[in-house]
Amino acid sequence: MKKVMILGANNGQIPFMGICKEKGAEVIAVSIKGDYPGFRVADRCYYCDIRDKEGILKIAEKEQVDAVLTDQTDVSVPTVAYVSEKLGLKGIGYHTAMKFSDKYLMRTEAEKAGISVPKFGQAENYQEAVCLVSNMRYPVMVKPTNSSGSRGVHKVNALKELEIAVRDAIECSGNKKAIIEEFIQGKEYIVDGLALDYEYINTDLGIKEYFDKPNMYISKMCMFSSPDLIKDEKEKKVLETNKKLVEGLGLEFGITHGEYIYCENDDRVYLVEIAARGGGVYLSSDLTPLASGINTNEMLIEHVLNGTKYHLNRIKLKKKVSAWRCFELVPGVITKIAGVEEVKKIPGVYKICLDGLKEGQEVYELTDDTRKHGPILVYGDSRKECFESLKLVEQTLQIETKGTDGVRRINW
Repeated sequence: MKKVMILGANNGQIPFMGICKEKGAEVIAVSIKGDYPGFRVADRCYYCDIRDKEGILKIAEKEQVDAVLTDQTDVSVPTVAYVSEKLGLKGIGYHTAMKFSDKYLMRTEAEKAGISVPKFGQAENYQEAVCLVSNMRYPVMVKPTNSSGSRGVHKVNALKELEIAVRDAIECSGNKKAIIEEFIQGKEYIVDGLALDYEYINTDLGIKEYFDKPNMYISKMCMFSSPDLIKDEKEKKVLETNKKLVEGLGLEFGITHGEYIYCENDDRVYLVEIAARGGGVYLSSDLTPLASGINTNEMLIEHVLNGTKYHLNRIKLKKKVSAWRCFELVPGVITKIAGVEEVKKIPGVYKICLDGLKEGQEVYELTDDTRKHGPILVYGDSRKECFESLKLVEQTLQIETKGTDGVRRINW
């Protein structure tokens, strides 16, 4: 029986664990201590920080694993590559993994590949940040160089806002550095894809909406269309840019999740960031298969475990659309939850995830991706169908909280 080590034990890793078990493999989960559902699914568990490369290498050596995998989390990608490289297992290589996780190196390599990036620099402290912005136009974006989620990301409109933003970004960064780059005005897109044996295909293109939070970027909805549905020339250009970037970065195999901005002013597609792992919020496990008709998780695991070959350029994608939608609850105590069963009956609703919300539970202010609630997953034949399903969800699901401002309903 083959042994697969999976880094992380949260919900995002469970589809990977399930597929490995279906293929007869023994699953070993590694994560910090906590009430993570993956610990209950795995055959064996170890407690270790998934960023601790040497610690996880020792566990992998002890277990004599056949493969090391992860999904839907950035911080474990370098560790997976490092351990695989040290043990001679199938992996993407540590240097390649860093191109997909260190935002400074990512931008540097993207420029070499001919991809547009904003004017950028890296700072280890406020003084370095001041020097960088002296040669940039406001507003600027300040981000952790190495992190996941929306933590530590700020839009800075003037020098007086810079110090707090830089301090927060550095605190949230794994290497205690911040990226500062000029803000690009435009429409944001997401592109997911799959690389196997250096061959690459785009599997979906997504559009995104954010919660209305000043100078914060917390996504509330993403909708993914099969590339075979895309007719808009701008969106085709985004797909072409993503393929060019992944091939330019030299990824041998893996699921990718990229974010871009199309700028009308200069008709260019700018890189926001790209990762060598599946997208979160059930994207790689559910929404990509719903939109494209192919299960990239299963194909990747089959390729890594058994060396299965696929001819990606011969795959015919389905022409569907899928989406996830989250919501905000006003801080306070939940006093009412209703309409859940009715939401399940709405045409196009695929899955409802309410994070175990229950009456009497206290909820807190929305400050980053970890504080939003949901998601609700939908699918259909078009973006219009998915938006119609989401509108019905908004009208049907009722959750109320009681706080300092009285009783408040869901903020969609």
